Amino acid sequence: MPAENFSLEMREDGGAWLALSYKHAGRSGIQRISGDLQHADLVQLVLFAEALSLRKRFGHPVSARVSTQGLEISYDPAQRDLHVVRQAGYSKQSACIPVAAFDAEMAGITDICFARAEGSKHGPALKRLLAECAAPAELLERLAEDEADLAMHQLREIALLLLTQEADTRGSALARKLRAKKNQEQAREAVVRFLLALAAEFFPVSAEPEQVSHGHCG
Repeated sequence: MPAENFSLEMREDGGAWLALSYKHAGRSGIQRISGDLQHADLVQLVLFAEALSLRKRFGHPVSARVSTQGLEISYDPAQRDLHVVRQAGYSKQSACIPVAAFDAEMAGITDICFARAEGSKHGPALKRLLAECAAPAELLERLAEDEADLAMHQLREIALLLLTQEADTRGSALARKLRAKKNQEQAREAVVRFLLALAAEFFPVSAEPEQVSHGHCG
């Protein structure tokens, strides 16, 4: 059931309206999957798309899945399409989206989500600290210079989305470090550890100081 059309229409609040039309085998006419996505849901789709792109760049595509409220998109490296499932109450719909069509639609959405992250309260400081992070030696050994630069760009953007979410969380230790001038070195070290830990999820990398998981920067 390949999609005939797939679109994401952004709203001013950072959310989007998802619409996917497809032809169901054995049924006449065009079927539709649609739904509202909050900004947090959209960020999850962006992270999913960027992770797929990075793994492809490193030559290690793996099965992946992202779920939002009522919507699930999964990827199997053995298939050419993404599998989409929409659950609304007892009603369940499924269809497929060509990876190229998904990537094309996500490109503009990705730019908007990154721009919102950069413009958030802690976005400028986090972007500056991430820009100062050197590429892991293993990445430079694995990829040509241009590819390594692109990979680092993607890693920094993924990190920016995740870190701005962390810093915006009430009581965030990272936010406290970013606010206090005397703690700027601690903030820098936390960001470096975070980026190294994130890179290690995509390829083996040595990390000093000790790695932290990408869900916590305390």
